Amino acid sequence: MCSVTRTILHSTEAPMQETLEPVTTEGPTSGTLSWFDGFSLAMCIPNGIITSLGYTIAAVGAWPALLFWSLSTSIAYVQNYLYAEMAMMFPKETGGIALYANHAWRRYSTLVGPLATFGYWVGWSLTLGVVGETLGSLIQAQWFPHSTWSLHGGPVTMGLPQLLAIFAIVASWLTNILGIRVAAAVNRVISVSFMIFVALVLIAPAFAGGWHMSRLSWHVGSHPVITMLVWMYAAAWTVYGTEICATFAPEYRQPGRDTFRAMKYSALFVFATYLITPLSATGVLGESAISANPITYTVLLLQQAFGSGITDIVMIVIAAELLLAMIAASADGGRAIFGIAQQGLTLRQFEKLNRFGEPGRALTMDMVVNTLVVLLVSSPLAILLAANLGYMLCTVFAVSGFLLLRKDRPNWTRPIKLARPWVVLAVIVLLADIVITAIGATHPQEVGYGSMRNVLIAVGVLLVSLVLYVIRRVGQDHERFVLREADA
Repeated sequence: MCSVTRTILHSTEAPMQETLEPVTTEGPTSGTLSWFDGFSLAMCIPNGIITSLGYTIAAVGAWPALLFWSLSTSIAYVQNYLYAEMAMMFPKETGGIALYANHAWRRYSTLVGPLATFGYWVGWSLTLGVVGETLGSLIQAQWFPHSTWSLHGGPVTMGLPQLLAIFAIVASWLTNILGIRVAAAVNRVISVSFMIFVALVLIAPAFAGGWHMSRLSWHVGSHPVITMLVWMYAAAWTVYGTEICATFAPEYRQPGRDTFRAMKYSALFVFATYLITPLSATGVLGESAISANPITYTVLLLQQAFGSGITDIVMIVIAAELLLAMIAASADGGRAIFGIAQQGLTLRQFEKLNRFGEPGRALTMDMVVNTLVVLLVSSPLAILLAANLGYMLCTVFAVSGFLLLRKDRPNWTRPIKLARPWVVLAVIVLLADIVITAIGATHPQEVGYGSMRNVLIAVGVLLVSLVLYVIRRVGQDHERFVLREADA
């Protein structure tokens, strides 16, 4: 993969006069982050080995899990190069890949921007509620196993896991509301700890002994291609997320260099994590042990390698990593809504920054929505995985947006300009994303993680985004509703 880096060229061409220049708008504090801060925020992505990978191994075996997740991370790696180029076309604008999709598509359809943004926001934002409940359940099982109290009132359910989840949601909101420097400082400490944890997982077989390839199997059922595509659809929600580094492009000290470094190195780290973990863990523990402990199997692996005395330390690191995921998701989702509000595609109330230079209203909406999810929704994971439809839709619009920007604005200044072969790669990746999304969204029963009802809920959320766009355009800005912006 390192060799492809050398194909990047630099463009010094001036933008064409007939196309619109990017609009410079007030955004979160700039020049405060290093590339490692962006990398640290992306270290929420490897936590899929805790929250998701174990379930894949249990369902289809270690070899397919390795294949499916590695293919997904390879696609994510290519996409990050495309996003890096687009990020530098709009270096002063906040919003990440949803914003790039809007810029590329608005001359063809003004509806793409709100659809992409709300799809992106749902995919990231609901992480708070789901990961919060996972965090609460792990803490309860490890340190408060006898605290099984629960309160019920109408549709509301409250137990210790829910209480801890809400506490974590509020903590992630508070960390972000005080400024990205505070969030980045917290995440740096957590991410270094988690990278050490991942490194121990990867080398554990050398210390545990008894690693056998015979413990890795393959059982994908009677529809292997469909099964692969559906699991790649589920994995994409996790591994594609290294694009979070692009959301903070305006806030890096050196946006061009730092954005690219953060995206490239985080994607490489994620690729290595999901390639090696199924081999190391399954070869030592066996698939039956992972099936019985799909969330805590990494703890069992490290216990076997380094002794039971490491358990509490490992659980603290895992809990901290889940909190890191919540902090990063809150920061990313809030900026997506803020950025697209500045483009006039959702309610103008979300354009406001607080006194710390953060999109406080968008962050607060995240906190409120996810607290309600924890209290009211009995199966948030099913809703989250169905909401992946929105995230994948945003991905399709963003990758196709790369191609549209190359076609419609070929002479715009691109501090990062990829060589021609990347256009071919973009087409291949776009087709892969379309197929993965189409099969994954319509065959949830293939892997047993959801239903078409959940997909319809996701579609309903996306339609709400169009209603809010019309309210903003007609009701707040008093402009005529148009389906295309011909001068874009």
